[in-house]
Amino acid sequence: MTDPVRLFTEALDMPTGMAKHEALERAARAADASGDKHLPAACRLALIESCYYLNRYDLILAPIAWCHNAEQRDPSVFSDSDMRSLNWAHKWVPVGLRRDPRFTLAQIESVLDALETRYKRFGFSLQPVWGQRALTAAHVGDFELADEHFARFIATERDDMSDCAGCVVEEQVEHLVMRGRYEEALRHAEPALAGRFTCSTQPQGVLTALLPALTALGEVERARDAHLVAYRQSREQASQGYVGLHLEFCAVTGNVPRGMELLRRHLDQVHHATSPIGTMNFAASAALLLSRLDSDRVELAVPLPGGDVSRMTAGRLREYLTSRALELAAEFDKRNGSARQSARIQSILDAPDAVRVPLAVPNPAPEPAPVTADPVELAYQAHLAYEENDFLTGYRLLKSLPADLDPLLPSKLAAQLAARRLVVFPDRDVLDSLPSAVQRLVEVGDLDQAARFHARLGMLRAEAGDLDGGIATVEQALDSAEAHSASVGRILVRLILCELLDHRHEHVRATSLLDEALELARETASERVTSVILEQADHEARQGNLDDADKIMDQVLATRGLRPGDRFHALRARMAIAEVRGDVDLALQTSSELVEFVRNYPGPWRPDVLLHRASMLDNLDRAGAHLRELVDTVAVCRTEGSPLETAHACYVLSSGYLAHGRLVEAAEALEEALRLLPSDAEEEATLRIRYRLGSVCAELGEHAEGRRHFQAMLDLVADAPSASQAMVWAGLGSTNHALGSFEEAERCHRRSAELWEEAELPVEACRAWIKTAAAIADDSPQVALEALERASAQIEDGELAARLTAEMLELRGYTYTQLGEHSDSLADNMRAAEIVRSLGEPDWEIFLMVRAARNYIAMQAPEKAETWAKDSIALISEDTPPSIIARVLDVLTRALEAQSKPISQDPTVRSLTARLRT
Repeated sequence: MTDPVRLFTEALDMPTGMAKHEALERAARAADASGDKHLPAACRLALIESCYYLNRYDLILAPIAWCHNAEQRDPSVFSDSDMRSLNWAHKWVPVGLRRDPRFTLAQIESVLDALETRYKRFGFSLQPVWGQRALTAAHVGDFELADEHFARFIATERDDMSDCAGCVVEEQVEHLVMRGRYEEALRHAEPALAGRFTCSTQPQGVLTALLPALTALGEVERARDAHLVAYRQSREQASQGYVGLHLEFCAVTGNVPRGMELLRRHLDQVHHATSPIGTMNFAASAALLLSRLDSDRVELAVPLPGGDVSRMTAGRLREYLTSRALELAAEFDKRNGSARQSARIQSILDAPDAVRVPLAVPNPAPEPAPVTADPVELAYQAHLAYEENDFLTGYRLLKSLPADLDPLLPSKLAAQLAARRLVVFPDRDVLDSLPSAVQRLVEVGDLDQAARFHARLGMLRAEAGDLDGGIATVEQALDSAEAHSASVGRILVRLILCELLDHRHEHVRATSLLDEALELARETASERVTSVILEQADHEARQGNLDDADKIMDQVLATRGLRPGDRFHALRARMAIAEVRGDVDLALQTSSELVEFVRNYPGPWRPDVLLHRASMLDNLDRAGAHLRELVDTVAVCRTEGSPLETAHACYVLSSGYLAHGRLVEAAEALEEALRLLPSDAEEEATLRIRYRLGSVCAELGEHAEGRRHFQAMLDLVADAPSASQAMVWAGLGSTNHALGSFEEAERCHRRSAELWEEAELPVEACRAWIKTAAAIADDSPQVALEALERASAQIEDGELAARLTAEMLELRGYTYTQLGEHSDSLADNMRAAEIVRSLGEPDWEIFLMVRAARNYIAMQAPEKAETWAKDSIALISEDTPPSIIARVLDVLTRALEAQSKPISQDPTVRSLTARLRT
């Protein structure tokens, strides 16, 4: 026979889900057959709790009914804690019935009456009852009755059967928002948001409920923060119903791209929401978001029951969701005898735009408007722009051309544009495709352009790593240009060859080619003179002659009527030279000029220029002072840049947020960076993003997320320098410690310490050994002492020696206490306090004096404990945290008790108590 106890314990250990619920049902049946008195009740209470975590209140009726019958037969099957759980679970029954139109209003009223009767019988507060009655009245559209019940809900005192303070506030805020009492909702929520929450659904529940009020009142920054904080904390709680409100928020505040990211993450809710009302609400919210898309042809993958996936366009999904939401609303209204739910759903579907709320990661910048004109005329203009060295205009014209234009163009122009497209919009096969394009130019008789693009092919080969092959190709192009090209072609090929020869350090020949190009330009192509002079500046810079290059750039930039392409070239070169010379001010000034210049010229140079300046600001630790620029950089990169560029821009943006202490926004930017990072990106980029993201998540208290990122880095840093490995192991150790995985934390910190020692960084090694000891001081104090000896051995003379010694002594004193060696602990605490006094840190000194006082109490010397506790009071200031004052009060009270002295009359106790109350 199957052991019911084993079945039950195994089911309890399973993760939340239907598999666990079904396992609990099997355990309950086995328990019923076993004859055990208490196990069947424990199984039913576990099933009720499972319903709550699944948000499947429809499944709660059977175990609740079983408990009712058992309670009537023999209440002793429930322990006191079991009975409390059962009384608490009764609040969930009306919730489940209200969310499913298959249950009648009479049934809902019946369970509400039963809940009220039960709570009166046990003497509980009726606050939960009034709350449920208010929700039911609002659900059917009886707002007068809802307001009446809500007034009682507000006025009734809480007790042990009330929901947590945060959840109560959430319910109250929802009512006030529903009634349009937005300012009142804000005032009502503020005290709760300023406190601490103990519930897994808070503060995200309160913050989500506030979103409509915040947008209606134009509280842009608070709305942004509420959305970001609440969604981060509720994204794994889709069954709670919060996701839909965030989709609505994104739809009406100008954040459709963000909303679509959220929708894709939660498309399972289309068919897998846990209740009819959840399905209805999500469908309406998602349909609203989809109505804001510019195109109905966006494709989405919707999970289906059974594991299949349906791929459908946004337009088709919107139609389905709208129909489904209104269909379910009609079912609820039929049950309720009102039109409330249909009206509510229609109001969501028709919601107008609210105030725009910029988020952490900005929306893509508007796409540059394409040039509209006769396509054939555009093709001529594009070719002419490039011929006149106006590549800034040529790019925009070329990008505006239809892809299938070739048949409409003269053969020579079609061949020219085909080659130009390959060079301007290169793909991975460009080295294979461009020779064919060059041959096509030869075949149509354009040997001049063939020579030019042959030279471009050489440049591309050199950029791909084959410098010698590239030079050989350009040499061939030069021979062809000399035979077939006009002056401009001969000049351009010489400039390309000059650059490549410089890279091979053949500067003499490069100089000769430049001289020839300049002579040609002056004699036959004056419009190219400036371009040649700019190449001379680059030529000087490549040889390290920065002063000469600078002078040339200054002369060019002072030229009146400078062509846009030449101005771009000159500004970019001057910025690069300033960076090489370490002239920070000139580099920043020129980069600013360059950014302003390219704003008028869409193209791949725009994200490149903005990102270069953003990186420069980040490297100079000035990201925080230029946050607006960094936001603009991400917006431009999202429209015109590559995924890798956008990922880098998001990383730099996180620096700006961190400089202002805006951790949530930094995390959002870093998550977007990680999402966009191509799979073939360099490991260094991945490590940089993950390490910062793991650290920020840990600082936000998202320790499981932080641990996931640090864990993912371990394989990537396996061959990295010891210090880099140590940083990752340290992050992993800290997150494990915060999550209560102390053995794993000790292992990680120990590995970190060993790596710091390998890297010969004693300060970091010392602190890692201290953290190693801290992880196991409670459970393995002797091993912790050994780690502290390793820490002590790493302390060297220097400005940090005193601090490190104090940190080590503080933890060693605590560890001795765990071993019951109070005299050794006292010695360490007293010595640490003396060191800390010299560091001028009174709060830390008070903490250590309290520790010493506790040692004296343990050593049966309460009078000395009293002295140390009262002596510490002289260090208390207006800035001393309440937690420190509470420690002093606690140890002083214990010292007085041990001496049988009156506590309530002690003036020091009274003073400290009064301080804590205020």
